[in-house]
Amino acid sequence: MGKKTAEYEEKVCKNYFLIKRMGDLGITNDYIGYYYLVDIMNLLINESKTFRSFSKELYPYLAEKYNKNLCTIERNIRNLRDKRWDKGLKIKLAKFWDKDKKPSCSKFIYLIKNFVLDDFS
Repeated sequence: MGKKTAEYEEKVCKNYFLIKRMGDLGITNDYIGYYYLVDIMNLLINESKTFRSFSKELYPYLAEKYNKNLCTIERNIRNLRDKRWDKGLKIKLAKFWDKDKKPSCSKFIYLIKNFVLDDFS
């Protein structure tokens, strides 16, 4: 097995695990924001990227990748958060978020990241 094949298999395994963990939260591909969130998680977790500002660095990256407007990216992630928050997501993320109000989009993204990585700690 070549080096590229091993790297590809590792990436597929990580992506499968990520998608499974997001599914555990009830986050599925029923929402457009799901695809953006998967890309964000891959950047944050698998590629260990750090972003100082989502609105200035991350959302423009996704907007260019998907040929969408910057506001569209954030709106779709916010829509995903809003639709799933009161349908069990708040309870599943209670370990990481103990406030009554919904988190901002950037906090929401980091909550998902913490949930996905929780098995490793």
